[in-house]
Amino acid sequence: MRSRICGLLGCIAALAGADAVAQSIQWNSTRGATNRTSAGGTMTSGFSFELGVFKNGFVPSPANRALWAANWVAAQRVAYDAGPNQQFAAQWNVIDNLAPFSQGTAAYVWGFQGGVNSSEWLLFRKSDWTWPAASPSGPPPFPLTWLAASATAVLGTINASGSPVLMQSAAVTDAASPATTWLQWQASELAGVALNGPSDDPDHDGTSNLLEFVFGTPPTQAGAPPATPVAVVMVAGQRFLQMTVPRRVDHPATLTVQVTSNLANWSSGPAATVVVTDSPAALVVRDLTPLGGAAPQRFMRLKAELATP
Repeated sequence: MRSRICGLLGCIAALAGADAVAQSIQWNSTRGATNRTSAGGTMTSGFSFELGVFKNGFVPSPANRALWAANWVAAQRVAYDAGPNQQFAAQWNVIDNLAPFSQGTAAYVWGFQGGVNSSEWLLFRKSDWTWPAASPSGPPPFPLTWLAASATAVLGTINASGSPVLMQSAAVTDAASPATTWLQWQASELAGVALNGPSDDPDHDGTSNLLEFVFGTPPTQAGAPPATPVAVVMVAGQRFLQMTVPRRVDHPATLTVQVTSNLANWSSGPAATVVVTDSPAALVVRDLTPLGGAAPQRFMRLKAELATP
């Protein structure tokens, strides 16, 4: 009855108290600092920064970076402000401690700019950056403030002094960046554009938005899509068609290479094609029907579909 007597007042007080002490994390880099890429170029708005953790006790190092993306879980993503601010800045409210965001888990900030053949990465943390309790009852003060200048880089460079640069990314050619979903890409690249669906073509260059997403090309600037060359290769003394697709592996989509002899009946899958290479740089698929004899001519094409969650 005691809880019943305090009734609404007790509930309201409990809820208000929980809101008042709910933990939040302010994570940012110094405003106006000089930030560079591995080649010394200026960091652009193409960079994203994510606050998150690695699951299952995974500890990232330069040697295992090919496994980072598969073990990474982001809480929040923010675009780098390449304008006058020259920084990333965001605040994340910690509303629960569901795995992998358990209290005490090591937290990191991962900055990246994905690419077809090469990416730019910067991963850093400070030793006391551990995931907080969602509703702590005492110290630390609220909110937490996590500054790039106070962190140590796992990959790339952080200079606490900010001189000659504060942050400098490292070039990566052998691993994929964190995935950018179609919806994230659509919100960034097609904001305010009426023709923003997967099959639309707002720049009228003959390449749909979905293929622009797959290739990592700008959907509002007309241009030829990256080539998907088809070559004739020799395997066990026979000639086969082989297609190379230089897609953005960090832009998840379902890609299917189809083959035919008559341009009418298309086939795909393990009975028709074989995947030769599936790397961050390219998808390479070979036809399983040799050229010549019963198949004097063969054709290949690429089909793209949005990846299902």
